[in-house]
Amino acid sequence: MIDKVLPLLPPGAQAALRRLAARWPSRPAPAEPVVRLDHDPRPGPMTPLLPPAALNDNPLQAVHEAVERDLRASGHLR
Repeated sequence: MIDKVLPLLPPGAQAALRRLAARWPSRPAPAEPVVRLDHDPRPGPMTPLLPPAALNDNPLQAVHEAVERDLRASGHLR
């Protein structure tokens, strides 16, 4: 690959690319094992979740009640 690109470049760039290619490792570094032996792959304990404020805790219920109250007060809902 580098032999195809080198003739298109000026001589200084050719020398720099040759030095860079000589330093580049020809083989990839050995890969680490997927599971390290000093590490437990199991997940840790979860933090406890807070219980809901109430069993029937519905955040839209207050909005629904306010709209219904306004409609009854204006006479649109009996």
